[in-house]
Amino acid sequence: MEHRKDNPGAVQYGNFMNYYQFNSATERVKLLPDKNIWAPPKQQQEMAANKNKPYLVLDVGCNCGVFTQLLHSFLEEQLQRPVHVLGVDIDERLIQRAKQENTCDEKINYFCGDVMNAGNFDEIIANYLQQQQRTKFDAICCYSITMWIHLNHHDSGLQFFLSKLSNLAELFVVEPQPWKCYQTAERRLKKAGELFPLFLELEWRSNVEQQIQNYMEHELGRQRVFESTPTKWQRKICFYR
Repeated sequence: MEHRKDNPGAVQYGNFMNYYQFNSATERVKLLPDKNIWAPPKQQQEMAANKNKPYLVLDVGCNCGVFTQLLHSFLEEQLQRPVHVLGVDIDERLIQRAKQENTCDEKINYFCGDVMNAGNFDEIIANYLQQQQRTKFDAICCYSITMWIHLNHHDSGLQFFLSKLSNLAELFVVEPQPWKCYQTAERRLKKAGELFPLFLELEWRSNVEQQIQNYMEHELGRQRVFESTPTKWQRKICFYR
């Protein structure tokens, strides 16, 4: 997957090689809610009755895995039980880095895949859930990736993305980028001599965060149970059950 060395900020799919140098994974973890959002009391009681059953998380757009590992530690401390995380990213080089730097490979796994293309993504997810004897993940996390899906796959593509992952999740966690981030991404790619062909066609624009919330609540039937304070990039992490 191509990277523009003269302009590392000009990427088509959000696959920044130095992502955590400018977006601190540690600061993001500080914004996460406590165990009652990740697992309601009734679910905690069920988990307590079966202490060997892991809490399953899918981290979509995991980059090189820095945040994935911090999230794993955070959830194990909060839930006081085994947590298994599967991280996926579209960039093979980032996945290789994640695997090399994985400090807990018995509980954290990574693979290269694209949610938008059935292929190996669907097969790997199905096999993983089957091995865990589950039909869904306890939580699916999508941090700062909705914009890249949107820019490359239009409004309908973003809706497909949200719907597909929602069907695989008990708890759906999403950190949408506001419209000004779209404008910055478009400007950077244009400066590198390329364009997002669908940019001008998007109907979800200045109110894209509200559009995502409306779709989650009204089309997918989910309830927002938590919203974080804004990150330094003015993005909110929203939890839907």
